[in-house]
Amino acid sequence: MDERAKSGLLMFGAWCALAYLATVFGGWGLVAGFLPATPPSADAEQILALYQADHTRIRIGMLILMFAALVFIPFAATTTHFIAEVERGAGMLTYTFLLGAAGNMLLTFYPAIWWLVAAFRPERAAELIYLMNDMAWLQFLGGISMYLAMPMAISIAALLDRRPDAPFPRWCGYANIWLAVMILPDQLLFFFHEGPFAWNGLFGLWVPVVVFSGFFLVNFYVLRKAILRDRQRVALA
Repeated sequence: MDERAKSGLLMFGAWCALAYLATVFGGWGLVAGFLPATPPSADAEQILALYQADHTRIRIGMLILMFAALVFIPFAATTTHFIAEVERGAGMLTYTFLLGAAGNMLLTFYPAIWWLVAAFRPERAAELIYLMNDMAWLQFLGGISMYLAMPMAISIAALLDRRPDAPFPRWCGYANIWLAVMILPDQLLFFFHEGPFAWNGLFGLWVPVVVFSGFFLVNFYVLRKAILRDRQRVALA
């Protein structure tokens, strides 16, 4: 593969960061209507009524969300490529990021399946719909442990790379550390049905949404810049 084609594929992967965010929030938030979130304090009959009223809309939104898992893969591949460059070959950080990316892909895809199952037969018993709704929300917003491998790997790669033209500059490393730390209070959503730590609250939903988006925006910026710099270097060679 020539350098031009390789650079084009890497740039496509970088732009998939923004496409991923658009697909996630378009399907989950806009089409399915799950942003703002349904409150965990709602009872089974309220949740059942929601699915009975909007089951087609929810199914369409979840299909879009499932495709977001596919859109995410080229971004993960591009980022993995540059981490491997930092390590001068695939090493521990490369595989850490790659496995964290696989976890994020699963945590995009499988909550959508739970929501789809709940909406597939809205005539089911209210308690069953209620259970599937809880499973989806708790996985989707609470399953950050695997996701955290991604900002951790990038931050360490950035802080260890001393080159002046490093693909992940030091500020990117510190930004990824803060993005990882700021999402940690999200884990309290497993203990609250109401308030700022519930899955529809400030720290259960809104801070994680902003921080999660920030991860993709920051790393899209540095990846795009690194690809353009490499293109310029090849053109001058």
